[in-house]
Amino acid sequence: MQSETTETDALQVPVLVVGGALVGLSMSLFLSWQGVPSLLVEKHPQPARLPRARGYNARTMELFRVLGLEEAIRAAQLPIAQNQGMVRVESLAGREIARLDEDGQADLSALSPTAACIIGQQQLEPILLDAAKRMGSDIRFNSELVSFEQDETGVSAVIRERVTGREWRVRAHYLIAADGAHSSIRDALGIQTQGPGTISYSTNVSFEADLREALRGRRIFLYYVSNPHLPDGQAGLMPDDNERRWFFGTPIHPERGERREDMTDERCIELIRIAVGMPDLEVKILPAYPWDPIKVGVWELAARYAESYRKGRVFLAGDAAHTVLPSGGLGAGTGIQDAFNLAWKLALVLAGKAGTGLLDSYESERLPVGKLVVEQTLQRQFYRTGTAESTLVDSADLIFGFRYRSAAIVAEPGANEAPLTQHPSTLCGEPGTRAPHIMLERDGLQISTIDLCGGRWTLLVGDQGTLCNEAAHRVSKRLELPLSVYTIGAEHGLKDVEGRWDAAYGVGAAGAVLVRPDGFVAWRSSTVDEQPELALEKALVRVLALC
Repeated sequence: MQSETTETDALQVPVLVVGGALVGLSMSLFLSWQGVPSLLVEKHPQPARLPRARGYNARTMELFRVLGLEEAIRAAQLPIAQNQGMVRVESLAGREIARLDEDGQADLSALSPTAACIIGQQQLEPILLDAAKRMGSDIRFNSELVSFEQDETGVSAVIRERVTGREWRVRAHYLIAADGAHSSIRDALGIQTQGPGTISYSTNVSFEADLREALRGRRIFLYYVSNPHLPDGQAGLMPDDNERRWFFGTPIHPERGERREDMTDERCIELIRIAVGMPDLEVKILPAYPWDPIKVGVWELAARYAESYRKGRVFLAGDAAHTVLPSGGLGAGTGIQDAFNLAWKLALVLAGKAGTGLLDSYESERLPVGKLVVEQTLQRQFYRTGTAESTLVDSADLIFGFRYRSAAIVAEPGANEAPLTQHPSTLCGEPGTRAPHIMLERDGLQISTIDLCGGRWTLLVGDQGTLCNEAAHRVSKRLELPLSVYTIGAEHGLKDVEGRWDAAYGVGAAGAVLVRPDGFVAWRSSTVDEQPELALEKALVRVLALC
């Protein structure tokens, strides 16, 4: 995209975010929380009513917990939060073909102080939007990116208001492309994608009906329907409120000329009755989008990932970086974690507290994770629909057990040979892995290390460690980097109630562990260093790309 406009009267912002769905809103929110102003533009007039993402794993909830949003999000959790499992059926009222298990109900309570949350995208987006605005984010709907160009010092963009047609200019230090699976920004940058691409298209229909007879008392999260009378013999049914509201999807083929406009109420009702197995079922079709008279949404099911997450001052996040199938509930969470990873790095670079090389670690860390999630959701889709053999990575490994390799990590010997993921119970605080959750007691109250380290640079020190508070604070002052220091030990006010410090962090009583704002271990030392202050400063200088 090229622009002939000048910047003399352009709106100046540190970061321009394009795309106002979950990832874009999260990006704007995380930036504001880090003290970085941003402008977000979204072409639609308001969020959609149809949910796409509905499940957010515990790792994603840890990030919202850092911002103090966990309580508000859980208060809006869907009534189906306690539903369990998935099942493949001939129809809802008919024979069950198979109960499906992907470790989705595995108990992860020993790994985190929080848990997964089931909330529709249409409920979560307004919460994020409100929080971002309260923190000072500038968010403009009905506004679209027309063009952009970048140079050595920033990005110049032209934005159009879709209602009035007025165009205006923005000058930003960085541009975030959160503009979806068919990202025009990614295409303009010439970044290619890998993977099978579009797998299929599915309708997305919201409806009301009394399905109690067909349910027979079951509280299932998702029903896959295999029935030859349905398009391609496939459909899906998902409860919304465990009473009358449901969502229905079935394949649609745009390449054959099939259009969502042709999915009339009558046609939708016909297909829903087949999927439910009740030919006389009373069904009311509900509208999909507030601005659209057509009630049916169409969802492209695709699996692809970008070959690069960055070009110059432009970064890809969410679906623009990795288009993920809905199977597994990993897509939105992966994009939200992209945003958190990038936000704190941008904040440090913009504040002059880190070198620009720190931004290179975004791609190094997040691209392998995005690629793996694309592959694993494809495998889960095969498993759920029974269309192919599949090889599944354990859910806990995907949520808590992945490993970063980048210059923002002071890696230990053998790290490059370690697998990308492994079960979190086998990890012990290695640099590049998420800092483990252990329960501590402070002033009679329990607190997790996850909460202790949440969102800030943190140094955890064993009760015999040589890195005292004063030494760490001197390093913090020299680098102008806020650093919280906690000594683990009852005599220091933080009792290790389960005695897990040594095993969980692998450094013993004399060691120290440096945790990044995203909760990943950046560096650790298990020995009594003769110059612990110098060792810590050297590690931070390396991680922050200051050398």
